[in-house]
Amino acid sequence: MADSATPGLTRRTLLTGAAALLAATAATAAPRRAEAADLPQIRAAAAGWTGRRGELLVLTADPVTEADYALRLLEATEPDAPAELGPPLPIPLPADFHPHSMAALGSVLWVTGAVELDHDRARPALVRIEHAEGAYTQLPVPKAIRSGIATGVTPFGATGLAVVLEGCPDPHSAVVTRSHLAISTDAGRTWTQRRLASGLGEGFGTVLTGTGQGLFAATGDQDGTQTIHIGSKERIEAVATIPGTGRPMAAVAEADGVRVFSDRDGTVGLARYAGDGTPLGSAADESAADCACSGEIFAVPGSPGLWLETDGVKVHIRGSR
Repeated sequence: MADSATPGLTRRTLLTGAAALLAATAATAAPRRAEAADLPQIRAAAAGWTGRRGELLVLTADPVTEADYALRLLEATEPDAPAELGPPLPIPLPADFHPHSMAALGSVLWVTGAVELDHDRARPALVRIEHAEGAYTQLPVPKAIRSGIATGVTPFGATGLAVVLEGCPDPHSAVVTRSHLAISTDAGRTWTQRRLASGLGEGFGTVLTGTGQGLFAATGDQDGTQTIHIGSKERIEAVATIPGTGRPMAAVAEADGVRVFSDRDGTVGLARYAGDGTPLGSAADESAADCACSGEIFAVPGSPGLWLETDGVKVHIRGSR
């Protein structure tokens, strides 16, 4: 488990360091902070890890220190009732690692995040956890990202894994201006790297999921414009650009397409896309019917069609396995 004395990355903290923490917090709308008696801070969710019998897991941090990371089981109780968190399970993360997201591929749990190199500089990192041991995996971080963080991660196909690398060319900057993908088709043994977007202008980041056709990603810029990308290891291309969509929070794959949940000035919007990236319906029309949540949305890699809604006080499991 990470040293609780080490400052941690919140879900919206793009880079480490006090200046970056303040900049990231001010730049984005935050969900309601949990009181001491409320939930631990949820960072990410995943399912399908055979190391824990495929159960639904969440990665949590202490709401005060934003460190002391742990895995917890998340279990539904009654329909429409808040889900219940199990006791903390130790997670073997390196002491200098700040986790962000996670996904399972067979017996391995992959955790993305960053290693702090200095008070204002971080490097994207990926940890492989298997048989109760965690170790860093080499990622193809591009030269154009001299400070950044590994954010989204998703399995695709039988042995595919994709990781989002975000950051900027300035080694001491606390903003995201570029988004790249690291892609492996052999369960993390070898990797290639491809650019998704540049010139984001303090962008709000990237969400990613695997589909029956390959990979689906949505990048967001500071103006709330999202660009939809689809592809595979060989080719990733932008297929749609939608202004006014907001900060992407989660991409959830379904049998007939992908749901993208976004934060638009503190409210949650939902847009649906076909597997080829074609928009389906209107985000405004769908948000009121399907997104009565004012907090944070988390996709559940390894469980298509499932997502979590939390406001820091309670958490609901939505969709279906």
